[in-house]
Amino acid sequence: MNGISVFFTGFVVINAIALALFVAFAATNVTKFFVANRRVRVSQRQPLVRYYSHMALGH
Repeated sequence: MNGISVFFTGFVVINAIALALFVAFAATNVTKFFVANRRVRVSQRQPLVRYYSHMALGH
């Protein structure tokens, strides 16, 4: 193997590991966010999309 392909293989492996860690971190935080806001959303009887779109837009 030449130097370029070894470098490329290592680069791809490191990026794959970083992407997997990022996805796991994001999934955990998104789940916590939705669980924390579910009680409020259900008590207001708002559909999922309306509640979070209003939350995102600051209404």
